[in-house]
Amino acid sequence: MPLMFSVSGLRGIVGKDLTVDDVARYARAFGEFTGPGTILVGRDTRSSSPDFLKAVKHGLKQTRCMVVDLGIVPTPTVLFMVRTLKANAGIIITASHNPAQWNALKFVVRGGRFLNKLELKKFKKHLDRKDTIIKPLKARSVRKRTDAIRKHIDRILKTLRVEAPHLTVAVDAVNGAGSKALPQLVRSLGCRVYEVNCTYSHRFPRGPEPTPENLYQLSHLVRVKRCNIGVACDPDCDRVSIVDEKGKPIGEDMSIVLAADYLLETIKGPVVTNLSTTSLLEHVCSQYDCVVYRTPVGEAHVVEKMQKVKAVFGGEGNGGIIDPRINLTRDALVGTAYAIALLAQRKRPLSEIIASYPRFYMVKVKVRMSRERFERKMPRLRSLVRGRITAQDGLRISGKNFWVHIRPSQTEPLVRIIGESSDDGYIKNLVHKIQRVLS
Repeated sequence: MPLMFSVSGLRGIVGKDLTVDDVARYARAFGEFTGPGTILVGRDTRSSSPDFLKAVKHGLKQTRCMVVDLGIVPTPTVLFMVRTLKANAGIIITASHNPAQWNALKFVVRGGRFLNKLELKKFKKHLDRKDTIIKPLKARSVRKRTDAIRKHIDRILKTLRVEAPHLTVAVDAVNGAGSKALPQLVRSLGCRVYEVNCTYSHRFPRGPEPTPENLYQLSHLVRVKRCNIGVACDPDCDRVSIVDEKGKPIGEDMSIVLAADYLLETIKGPVVTNLSTTSLLEHVCSQYDCVVYRTPVGEAHVVEKMQKVKAVFGGEGNGGIIDPRINLTRDALVGTAYAIALLAQRKRPLSEIIASYPRFYMVKVKVRMSRERFERKMPRLRSLVRGRITAQDGLRISGKNFWVHIRPSQTEPLVRIIGESSDDGYIKNLVHKIQRVLS
């Protein structure tokens, strides 16, 4: 499979699709694209990340960039530090939710956000150069900083001004980049913390995505320790998923719903999310007279729209929460703080808060196939499902009581089918029909 390179970064299977030479070449091109200045670098805990870090430093040192190594830190921490320090750019070595044999580079521009499509196009021009890597123009040492996580957490605490000393919280960081940051944040909120999978390790003890089927250890810990809530993230700590006080995973989409319910009570304004996020978000936002805008999937799209409409809040239904006062990226630390703040504010069990919302049923399915094959199937899908069609990002078809979004992934060779309805049987049947067409 060829290297995957998009606004989501450079991604592939280590040694097969993505090598240290690739990493050095892309890092050098990025340094040339951004121009002279400081570039912050952070990484996750994958076994390939230390070698890739060396390759990134090697590539950047061929340019006039000063490299600052932040160490093992969450992805949102790197973006926060780029914004806070007014650095020129950042590179994060992480494949996020992909399995351990994958790795990737994520590219951050000035202001603390990911590349948009126009910037990506300009960046690619620097990759077209045929010359070999030149010798360093000037020897510059690599600096290190160890205070990034603390600064990130301090900003969250200062922004929310919430304490919850009566709450007990279970944390599962999948032994990834959030293994220190996530428990540290929760303790800083005054909570008592129980940890599982919170040790830096290249071995992920569960599936890397914080989906309900991967949260069995966290659910068990919540029940055994009688916690008020459980929180889990993916290996780079940009997505958060939640378990209620009964040990029941409530689904990733509920993370953005809870965050919106907390924030919009005090700060009103536009909200931005993607085409695959639950309709329950519109319900919550309507309670506060706030409008919701939808974009193609991908936080670069969400952030671009947030800046355009001056949104007070945004995110994606995969557990990605964006508070522009803190960060211009999905941030599991922010999402965790919001969920805890809502519990502290409402003084009710999480299961009761969830039960107070209208019930929607969501079905998510993956089909292994290429983008090209999916595009050949699109005419048949259009005739299969009747409704209002949006073709910004694959196909999103919506009707009176349902919506379904069928789109090729930006990070893997597969197509995702996500559907939602207040009728459980209807949406399961519809998604099954679509799956059969694609299979």
